[in-house]
Amino acid sequence: MENYPVDIVYLWCDSSDDVWRTKKNDELRKLGKTTDNDSTGDCRFIDNDELKYSLRSLEKYAPWINNIFIVTDSQVPKWLDTTNPKIKIIDHKEILPEDVLPTFNASAIETALHKIPNLSEHFLFANDDMFFARPVQKSFFFDEKDTKPIFRFSKRRIINKTYKHLYGYMISSAYKLVEQKYGKSFPYFPHHNIDAYCKSDIEKCYNEFLEGFEKTARQKFREKDCIQRSIFGYYSIACGCASPKIVNNFAAKISDLIHKKSQDSMMFVLKKNKLSQIIKHRPYLFCINDSSETCDEDRAAMKEFLEKEFPQQSKFEKMGITREIKE
Repeated sequence: MENYPVDIVYLWCDSSDDVWRTKKNDELRKLGKTTDNDSTGDCRFIDNDELKYSLRSLEKYAPWINNIFIVTDSQVPKWLDTTNPKIKIIDHKEILPEDVLPTFNASAIETALHKIPNLSEHFLFANDDMFFARPVQKSFFFDEKDTKPIFRFSKRRIINKTYKHLYGYMISSAYKLVEQKYGKSFPYFPHHNIDAYCKSDIEKCYNEFLEGFEKTARQKFREKDCIQRSIFGYYSIACGCASPKIVNNFAAKISDLIHKKSQDSMMFVLKKNKLSQIIKHRPYLFCINDSSETCDEDRAAMKEFLEKEFPQQSKFEKMGITREIKE
């Protein structure tokens, strides 16, 4: 079954925008408390043109994508050609209540994606630092027989402990919510890359845990009591609406080697010396994750790398503007 549309949704912001920064700083002052740097640090919001290169990778390796929804806070990338019929800019106010805005909480935004107007039943979700690196078909993300999503997980197992790092805490909490309610799920961390969803499954999950999602929407920044979007995968697997797949454990790597296949997905913290691993392994998907360990030299190296990997302007860019921005 290949005759169904698949959209993709990106989150994007430009933290160099003075209006945006003023709003963020105002909200931090209102909180009146110390926040987790992983939630509020600049590395979570820096724009280094990753979205431009991600769209180039999409055009090259997944041209079958239907609509491209870019969710922002009253911002539009300068280089983006919004006249392209595939591009849809979605403001936060279209999917979140006005009284919770502005928000700088990715979890609040990610768990409201099903509210995007005219979003297709089958869709992909990506952060702007996620890329296609080899040709993929719909069947890479959705089962060929019944079009159920395939949720990819890393080799890291969720264990019975209290995770100190915010991300680990939120993932394990999402898993436990589903496991406690349904008595089963899949106790592994997600692969942190481009994911597949069915909108109707998200809607059902949202209604099952409505109180928690509404509380998440009210948090201006990510907090430990926010619900992370991985809950949609855990829920869909528990309910038999999706299939799990571990993509980078030892068995998967050996299988890929035997069958001469590339790895499904890889994720790296953005460091200059990590970029060569993408060339070496040639995965289908890769994510270069900016972090508190990343410096400007690393970001410059990444941009140079992405320009070499995806040098051709996509039809989603304004013609002739790339050189102007660089200068």
